[in-house]
Amino acid sequence: MTRHHDHVSIARRAGAILGSFFFASVVIQACTRSDETSSSTAPAAATVEAIEGMKYYVGGPVMKFDKYGRMRLAGFNGEISSPTSRGLLLGFKKNADSTFDFRTWLNGAIITKSTGFLDGDGMLWYSERISYDADGEVTVRQKFQYDDEKKVMTSVLEHIDPKSGEVVKTTTQEIPYAPTEAEKKALAEDAEEEAAPAD
Repeated sequence: MTRHHDHVSIARRAGAILGSFFFASVVIQACTRSDETSSSTAPAAATVEAIEGMKYYVGGPVMKFDKYGRMRLAGFNGEISSPTSRGLLLGFKKNADSTFDFRTWLNGAIITKSTGFLDGDGMLWYSERISYDADGEVTVRQKFQYDDEKKVMTSVLEHIDPKSGEVVKTTTQEIPYAPTEAEKKALAEDAEEEAAPAD
């Protein structure tokens, strides 16, 4: 049985993948310019229109371990009363059915847009994530499915030509809900390194 709601958590590896995907998207889009835009000309910041029911944040994300030992997004820091067009802005809206709309902007320009649902512990499970270039064109689309019987998340990552809109590369990856033995060993080694006194 495959379902999209009411289950547990993505892998620590998946959390790392998603976290890396998010922050890499922000950095890449910040450095991206269209062919017609001079690198010496800073574009004027766009205005971020307020979305009804959405809360806005300028702090970092709050990451927590789920019941399987995987890291996932659980909240945000630095709430502000209204959206700003300066710097990095996070917007999060929780719907009545526990689905969500999560967006990021950089200097007023949309960078990522994500949808999904929250589990019983308030942690985020993505259904779809979309990344945009500096011109607001879609460059990456990632979709997720969850199989509770197999306890596996399937990620389908599409790289898209922003000019034609065509998919140029697709990568599919299956990630178990629980960490593998190799991942547990790597995590333990990382913890030992962090705990070791500095020379």
